[in-house]
Amino acid sequence: MFEELSALNARPAVYSRVTTPDLWTDPHISARMLAAHLDPHVDLSSYRAEYLEKVVAWIVSRFDVRPGLRVADFGCGPGLYTTRLARTGADVTGLDLSSRSLDHAKSLAHVDGLSVRYLQQDYLSYRDDARYDLIIMVMRDYCALTPDGRRALLRTVRGHLDSGGSFVFDVDSTSALADVREQATYAPSLMDGFWSGRPYFGFHNTYRYESERVSLDKFEIFEADRTRAYFNWVRYFTPDELTGDLLDAGFTDVEILGDLTGSPYSTEAPQFAAIALNR
Repeated sequence: MFEELSALNARPAVYSRVTTPDLWTDPHISARMLAAHLDPHVDLSSYRAEYLEKVVAWIVSRFDVRPGLRVADFGCGPGLYTTRLARTGADVTGLDLSSRSLDHAKSLAHVDGLSVRYLQQDYLSYRDDARYDLIIMVMRDYCALTPDGRRALLRTVRGHLDSGGSFVFDVDSTSALADVREQATYAPSLMDGFWSGRPYFGFHNTYRYESERVSLDKFEIFEADRTRAYFNWVRYFTPDELTGDLLDAGFTDVEILGDLTGSPYSTEAPQFAAIALNR
């Protein structure tokens, strides 16, 4: 048992395993993720309702979202942003891995009589002939990607932004890493049954990787007939680091903001946002 527990608590190498797509394709977990998306009172899979409305209002104002403007939401989830943006008359596309979330998004569009194009695709490998004036990515998805994944994302964004188009997204800042504490937790039905509809035992380890400015939340789930592991990596950025990524990818005129409501940047804030222009 000691050897098994030692292996369970061993620190993985940075980005040694990536399991993000599994969260959105597992039937039970994707249902719990959707519920978190739709809960207006928590900042888990999406932001709280009050902040969400401020984000949409700022995006509409800042980028003059109007009829005919071509907008894409990468990682659109259940359509919380695409639905609201489509109400302006803009031509809106949403991409997401989760069929469950997209089904909800499509139902929202149908109820409102909106025409929104939804694609079940990985935005890292998405390719078609569409070009957009604005691409958004909300809820700090960029931080969950590996370095190769971030480069792939920026290639995809640049390849689908029209000349003069903008990419706006938010990230976790280095001040948030200061609050991450290494820990190990064990519980039957860890996180109130989030990981399975059947009985299970869950182990949750949190690790910090100081030089890489990365944290990991690792969840190992033991059921009677199977064992699974989920790795949630988060990269924490300074404005200079994020600006460097964007300029290296060919973007220009990078603007750093405090958040997706357009507030000023603060070194103390746990998140910040960026606008990158494609020339």
